[in-house]
Amino acid sequence: MAEFNLLDEPWINVMTDDKGTTKEVSLKELFEHAHDYKSLAGETPTQDFAILRLLLAVLHTVFSRFDANGEQYEWVELDDNYKQTKSINEDDGEEYQEALLDTWRDLWEAQAFPEIIGAYLEKWRDRFYLFGGDYPFYQVTEDTLNLPVNKAKVNRISGKTIKRTLSESENKTILFSPEFDALKSKLRKSEVSRWLVLYQGVTGTGDKVKFDNQHKDQKLSKGWLYDLGGVYVSGDDLFDTLLLNLALIHPEERYIQMQHPTWEEDSNEEMLHQFREGKTLDNLAALYTNWSRAIRIPDDFEEINDFSVSIIKLPEIDHQNNFLELMTEWRFNKTGDNKDTFTPKKHSLNEQFWRSFGITFTPNNLSQRRPGIIEWIIYLKDKEVTLRHQKFNAVSMEDDGNATSWNPVNEIFDNVSFGNIISDATDGWINSIAGEVDKIKNVIDGVLWTFSNDIRVIRNLNSNEFANRTKQEAYFQVDMPFRDWLSSIQPDDSKEEKIKEWRAILRTIVKKEAQKLVDSAGNRDFIGIEDGAHVKNIFTAYNRFNWKLNEQLPKEEEEERK
Repeated sequence: MAEFNLLDEPWINVMTDDKGTTKEVSLKELFEHAHDYKSLAGETPTQDFAILRLLLAVLHTVFSRFDANGEQYEWVELDDNYKQTKSINEDDGEEYQEALLDTWRDLWEAQAFPEIIGAYLEKWRDRFYLFGGDYPFYQVTEDTLNLPVNKAKVNRISGKTIKRTLSESENKTILFSPEFDALKSKLRKSEVSRWLVLYQGVTGTGDKVKFDNQHKDQKLSKGWLYDLGGVYVSGDDLFDTLLLNLALIHPEERYIQMQHPTWEEDSNEEMLHQFREGKTLDNLAALYTNWSRAIRIPDDFEEINDFSVSIIKLPEIDHQNNFLELMTEWRFNKTGDNKDTFTPKKHSLNEQFWRSFGITFTPNNLSQRRPGIIEWIIYLKDKEVTLRHQKFNAVSMEDDGNATSWNPVNEIFDNVSFGNIISDATDGWINSIAGEVDKIKNVIDGVLWTFSNDIRVIRNLNSNEFANRTKQEAYFQVDMPFRDWLSSIQPDDSKEEKIKEWRAILRTIVKKEAQKLVDSAGNRDFIGIEDGAHVKNIFTAYNRFNWKLNEQLPKEEEEERK
């Protein structure tokens, strides 16, 4: 018997007010009241990212077929379940895209979702049961696994492995666990639902079981989300966040396709077949509901018992030039198996998000490509859509570096916030801000690092740790002032004056960091060492630092007079 339907049962965590109050809501309730909620509020930012994409899959599916009033587009053919049966005629493509933009505008102005979303979900109610039935959510049935073509011995993993607050395997206990051993694999059904969505996107490779007759040349997945340097936009409330990331007109026209989420497959067997074949994806609803594992949850699960599931590996999505994906940073590979192609670029735990401003926001070129979701926001600006406040978020899961497990060890989450200054106009702010980020890197990675490295040499320290620690401290000191400066920019501000303002702040910070090194000097630093025909000591190193700093950040006239 099918149980726990996600349309009705509360399972998605949302924040309901500015005080941080949270509650669990059902899928239908979320869409009905998205404008009343502040944001998603799951256990981790990566979980929220995975669930955001599930919600977007629903919205892409519905509003590629219906307008903001719930009326079917004249160019779309649907069956009784509101499933699209034919692709849009090429001759109607331009009119269809205009209608999609009108739908987005109407939704943005309405500030609430129409009832058509609930009506659509009701048509597919049997696909949203977590336990049992012919189509268990994000899973395969026992009958499907037992088909001769799906021959495999399943691997069982426990709830503590699926929980990404733990990610603990059966044979390696984590130190300083936030939970007692007896509770690690205890999950409520709502928790199972949330972690299941994330697990299909962030899995790892510690499990070894694959289908016996899997194609030998297929790479097996560790989870598509795992390899992303995730980027998404958030607004004043959950409705705004969903709309800002709902790119109804994909930046690349070849991906303006008939939407096909996982749950619309004709049968559970067909679902698994599509994943096993590694079918090339051409629409966002399919990408946002992709699986990394054939998962089977026992129908008789009770919350008083430890939770465990059966899993089998599935093929990975092709990473090379897969620009269907909108929500990631990209790396152009100059060497290796992916040479001369773009692949998703994960965020670094030790770098603030704004340090990748250039590759996130500046226009594409032969060796650089910004996230498609940024292209979408700029497209809306170009169409003169008045957007409210936007925050740009970065999210990634750091792995352990071990190719035999790729076990998640850290979560990366950061954001930058600024006004309506994102535009490709020649007089826009993007290139100017990117230039200031490069200036920060030149000053800290070059000028200050060189000074601290000179001191390292004088002190006869073998490790680069001293210089690198100085550099990281400088980035820490720059971080909040730069964010404040960034958020203070208004579209009509004078670039010359704002840049002058920032460079004065940067110069002051870097000078203070250098002064700390001078203040900590000892006898060896004063005496110095022989450097060819000269003596290198802290005084000569500091003079060199000042000369280089003045080269990068010349003193303003008023500063000279002080």
